[in-house]
Amino acid sequence: MRTILVAMAITAALNAEVIDRIAITIGTRVIPESEIIQSIRLAAFLDGREPDFGAESKRKAAETVISQVLLIQEMDDTRFTVPSMADVIAQWNELIKPRYASDEAYQTELAKRRVTDEEVRLYLQAMIRAVEFIDLRFTRGQQVSSEEIAAYYNKDFRARWEKMNAGKPAPPLEEVSQEIEEWILSAKTDTASEEWLQQARARARIRYREEVFQ
Repeated sequence: MRTILVAMAITAALNAEVIDRIAITIGTRVIPESEIIQSIRLAAFLDGREPDFGAESKRKAAETVISQVLLIQEMDDTRFTVPSMADVIAQWNELIKPRYASDEAYQTELAKRRVTDEEVRLYLQAMIRAVEFIDLRFTRGQQVSSEEIAAYYNKDFRARWEKMNAGKPAPPLEEVSQEIEEWILSAKTDTASEEWLQQARARARIRYREEVFQ
């Protein structure tokens, strides 16, 4: 009987390893393969596309999860507020609800995608929190000079306009300066947040279990 029980325990352990292997460790934080898979499902659901569980897709999802973990650690360390459920519901009403004719259709799609309504709402909550944190941490305080706006207009805006509107004169700088300023500000925010993330990754002890991504 003891031999049988030991064999059953080993079989269960092996099955658990196959079903939910460790994919990444970030310091002492363990990220199982199931978390990577579920992040793929949720991202695909929000984007309205079919999930891709191939090796390259899993690798990209893993990189996203690492970024999310590091960002959440920073937000928690600075006690950055978590969005209220009212904000989450407002986002859900804007992004998700219009896609479905009824709640039944929504629940059917959730079941098909193997995600839950709670997971979708928590995913939206995390997205809102991250966007608000990035805006506070990396956007505010950024400055865009009139010289930068003029340079962007002459080099990038005109070229893009001519490519998309052949033969049509570009609008004057005064009409599009606000839009250009937002583009430059967004690019500066992306650069600042990416630099921070690279530094955070360098400090973290990140290990991949390569067999998960093959």
